[in-house]
Amino acid sequence: MNEEPITAQRIAGWDIQVEGSDAVLAWAAEELRRHLERARPGEGPAGVLTLRSGTGVADGFSASVGERTVTLAGDSPRGTLNAVYWLLEQLGFAWVEPGEVGVSFLPGAALAPGSYREEPSFAARTLILGQDALHDDWPAWMEWASRNRFNDLFFHDTPPSRMDRGGAPRPARDAELAADGGGWMFERWRSDGQAIVAEAARRGLTLQFGGHHLPGLVPRELFAEHPESFPLRGGGRDPRYNLCPTSAGALAQAEKAAAAFVARFPGASVYHLWPDDIRGGGWCECAGCEGMSPSDQALLATNAVAAAVGRAAPGARVAHLAYHDTVRPPVRVEPRENLALLWAPRERCYAHSIDDASCTKNAKEYWAPFLGLLAHFGNDRTRVQVFEYYSDAILFKGMAPAHLAVLPKDARAYASAGAGNLQDLMVGNRPWVGPPWHAWWTARCAWNADADADVALEHFCAAAFPGAAGDMAAVYRAEEAAYGQLLDLHDLEGIARHDVLDFSDRPRTTLGLKAREALKAAEMLTGARDSLRAIQGASPVGRERIGRERAQLEVVAAFAGHLAARTAAWDAGLAGDLARSRSFLDRAEEELTAIDVWDREWTKPAYAVIRENMARARRYHTAELRRRFGDGVHG
Repeated sequence: MNEEPITAQRIAGWDIQVEGSDAVLAWAAEELRRHLERARPGEGPAGVLTLRSGTGVADGFSASVGERTVTLAGDSPRGTLNAVYWLLEQLGFAWVEPGEVGVSFLPGAALAPGSYREEPSFAARTLILGQDALHDDWPAWMEWASRNRFNDLFFHDTPPSRMDRGGAPRPARDAELAADGGGWMFERWRSDGQAIVAEAARRGLTLQFGGHHLPGLVPRELFAEHPESFPLRGGGRDPRYNLCPTSAGALAQAEKAAAAFVARFPGASVYHLWPDDIRGGGWCECAGCEGMSPSDQALLATNAVAAAVGRAAPGARVAHLAYHDTVRPPVRVEPRENLALLWAPRERCYAHSIDDASCTKNAKEYWAPFLGLLAHFGNDRTRVQVFEYYSDAILFKGMAPAHLAVLPKDARAYASAGAGNLQDLMVGNRPWVGPPWHAWWTARCAWNADADADVALEHFCAAAFPGAAGDMAAVYRAEEAAYGQLLDLHDLEGIARHDVLDFSDRPRTTLGLKAREALKAAEMLTGARDSLRAIQGASPVGRERIGRERAQLEVVAAFAGHLAARTAAWDAGLAGDLARSRSFLDRAEEELTAIDVWDREWTKPAYAVIRENMARARRYHTAELRRRFGDGVHG
């Protein structure tokens, strides 16, 4: 006789038995009880839900489902917690945004009796909270990350926090925060660090901590007495950047400060003490460093830091950042055993997967160096972390690409190559006022690199926008098509003082193509925004979220419109069509005003530093074009 499938209603009243006293197992049982309370118990025989775990470090799991028994067995306690969330998902639960308001339950889902087994594509799956606004809400983001089967949380500060503010309180107003210009993650850890470590342990999460803090280990005030500790550049010592990695004094100071850093911020499994966040320089030209690439210099300095961290926090690792001018493998320096590779391909093309052979930029400038770095780190999967930018609104100019196609292709490429950790950076100049699809989708692909975008999107939209799933999936697909136009970098070269999407005029013909594509993308995003007004049939929860999604697309369309108009003005001005250039500049300035209006309604002071820095850059680039083409002078 066939056994009946189980539903949330059927098992809501079952006995939950925990085999073992592990705190993560206890939390798994509590999460199971808490969620099943949302389902009204139905009539039927009583049963037993059993939670058990192995003692390994992997977090896969097995599930045995019967008509009156369900046994969830994790490879580790964290694996059992993953099994709980898997079971809840099969029975209609989803977590579409942080906080209890983001918990969705759609009755009616059923799970057939049988044996199930799941193992993640990446042993470590990291959500990166990349700025003060997200650190402020860490409890909600930690819970959301854990429920979506991230198993690692990275506290990263953009911009870098100051090593010592002397106990000064964090300002409450936008202008004061922007004037200070630094992050406040150190102060957040001072107040909440013990709670963060404890709550992470309860969920079986590991922690990472830090950012661009290598220069802070060697205080700039030492320059007067020890100029040799700082890079030689253009014939003179320069205190602005990094350090001289062959200076014994500089390395001794960095080691001492790194040990103090770990003592000050205990509890992380990986520490990040990266070089300066600049492209094309910051390293030393002295006799000792002569002939050493930026990658070798960075690794030499990071090795010294790792030695100190190894003594101060045995078992912890330090990240070597492959980023900007350090993406290519070192040649002369080997990594210490407690170093992990952190691969951060920020200037890559997001219209194509990282290993797409048809995309010259990705294939030659990024994928080939990545494979070389894997070999340099011994092809040790446990040491290879991929720091990706899927939720980075700085890189994407305030926008939020869906990454429907690129993300699973990236995940398959990275997993096949030998990466053990896939990370998603969340950072930006504005809040995510709608459900963060991009981060939710990253979680799915990090767990299962073969995830199906269509299936995942339908599931997400059904949970996030009840009653309007099909219409909202169509909106996301329209956004995907728009970003496909915008994000293709073709053969465009980078340009000084410009970010990745501040397109250059080299080659000149490609700029014209990019201007046309950007205008088309802006038109498509505006159409996606307008289509939200016509969606009907959503539940009250769905209507509320659609309203926020519409607000989000308002500013996304403005960001896209500004970038497109500015790019088109550049192209038209170079072609000598000054009237057309000025018309596009007028449109660009109108979009700047729309962005400012949106910010006043939605953006909290915690975003002030990044928001102002990005706004300043937008105003600067637009004003430069106005100065060049707005006065009738062409050349």
